[in-house]
Amino acid sequence: MHDYDIVAVLTEAKSGYIHYSLREKLTVARQLIRDKLADVIIVFDLRRFSRNFVHSAMIFEEIESNGGQIISVSENIDNSLTGKLIRSILAWSAESEREKIVEYANRHWQTRLAQNLPMATGRAPYGWEWADKDKTYYNVNKEEAIVRFSIFTMFVEQDMSVRAIAHKLTEDGIVPPAKSRGANVKGNTWQPSTVHTILAGPENIGILVILKTKVTLSPKGKIARQPNDNIKTIPAIIPAELYELAQYKLKHNWVDKSKVHLKPEDFLLKSHLFGKTCGNRMSGRYRIYDGNPIGYYRCNKSFNKYDACPDLTEIMASKVNTLVWEDCCRVFDAIELIRETIRIRLEQDVQNFLERTQGKQQVVQLTHEIANAEIELAKHPDGSYTYNLIAEDIHRKREQLKKYDEESKSALTNESLLDIYQQNVLSFLDFLSTMKGKYHKATFKEKRNALDVLGVTVTIRPVVHPAPPVTHIETDKEWLSLVEAGRLAGIDPDILSYRASRGEFVTTKRDESRRCTYVHRDELNCYLPTLRLRPRLVHEAVQPRVEINYSPIFTGVQSSLINTSVPIKALIAG
Repeated sequence: MHDYDIVAVLTEAKSGYIHYSLREKLTVARQLIRDKLADVIIVFDLRRFSRNFVHSAMIFEEIESNGGQIISVSENIDNSLTGKLIRSILAWSAESEREKIVEYANRHWQTRLAQNLPMATGRAPYGWEWADKDKTYYNVNKEEAIVRFSIFTMFVEQDMSVRAIAHKLTEDGIVPPAKSRGANVKGNTWQPSTVHTILAGPENIGILVILKTKVTLSPKGKIARQPNDNIKTIPAIIPAELYELAQYKLKHNWVDKSKVHLKPEDFLLKSHLFGKTCGNRMSGRYRIYDGNPIGYYRCNKSFNKYDACPDLTEIMASKVNTLVWEDCCRVFDAIELIRETIRIRLEQDVQNFLERTQGKQQVVQLTHEIANAEIELAKHPDGSYTYNLIAEDIHRKREQLKKYDEESKSALTNESLLDIYQQNVLSFLDFLSTMKGKYHKATFKEKRNALDVLGVTVTIRPVVHPAPPVTHIETDKEWLSLVEAGRLAGIDPDILSYRASRGEFVTTKRDESRRCTYVHRDELNCYLPTLRLRPRLVHEAVQPRVEINYSPIFTGVQSSLINTSVPIKALIAG
């Protein structure tokens, strides 16, 4: 309509209330005006252009001082004094409107938060339901609670994986949480991520965060979220002991259950192997040699293109498995010393357990004393000297009771872990007694349990890639065949031929012998200093690259039997 040429269309979703210098698209528009690449900025509404009275005045001043103009589609305002006054009133109105919008939007949530009520976002957690229309508290949904409890039972007692549980729930025709809450979901399939969320949620034991995160505005104008510590107690569904066992399994499940190989026996040291260079865990993989799969360990950071392991440490699985297990067998020979070490450790664990039991007895005693004190307090008039003494004593005892309760809750996990640890240790002692002198016949499960009890940690050094013996060749011949170049440099010609086929240096065919491949002397001298030879038999010689460490409680046993600090020996290719 006005014969304007559109230079750029800039769309920005940030709030108009933040500082205008933090709005990238508006900054681009201002720069276009300053550089004389545009003359007019067109906006739909001045209230959407800026919701800050001062910022709006500064932006208009900057644009107009550089010869530009701001036009609003919905307001017909000129640049006269009257127009500037109307523009200022609209800017003030936009800022005032923004404050009212924030007040209206937050009033409901602030009221519920002040009353310590759940933040009613529409859907109750799976296993609970709203007890009233105002959504002030939860009741247990019995059907969903049974499903939630069965998930924990399958995971802990039946040792099913998260994915297997999801398949089982789908096959049984149980409606997933999203669809049972009325979400627009087409399928009836349970996802492993949903099962994991249910297992990890603290609401299982009656702890619910009524406002998990709160939205804040960063100094740069970006929306950020900060955690909120507003906690509310709801009816629990899962016993605390079962919940803690599930958390322990979730923490270690990715090591024991994830990516299970077709032959787990090929990777005995899974979760016990680490790279020396980056300290990252090494995992098992297969390679096909002559049609046969060969297992090897490789650093997990090998596929990270931004932060990959510089050495990409690899080692043959069968060789390092045998070496480490033979090392453990030498430790097993000191069976009596190991028994004494474990007996001392178990006595310490039992002593700690008794101390926690005494703490529980103190909780019961304090609760009884507080009840008696409250009965005695009711016999005296409010404000009297005796009343104040008893009230102060009750307050002090309640503080102690709160402290003991917190310590008791933190001890639940330790008790569960103590049971698991003791079961593994007792199984390990039975293994030592039964398999004495024939540890090489142990089953894969017995070996894994022994590695866990001993706390074996294996560190793998990277392969040493030596430089060629000769890095500069002095000869009168300008062109050399690969056979001649290999003889002068002390390198197998087949290695040079292979590296040339990969494009690492330039070769050519010559008229004097079309059968031979030639390389220029200067090209060879430039390439030799950068050449790194791979050691021969690198998969066989694993001992110089392996460091074996045990749990600190077995340090005395280890030092009296073996010396695992092996000197590094560089493997030179012949």
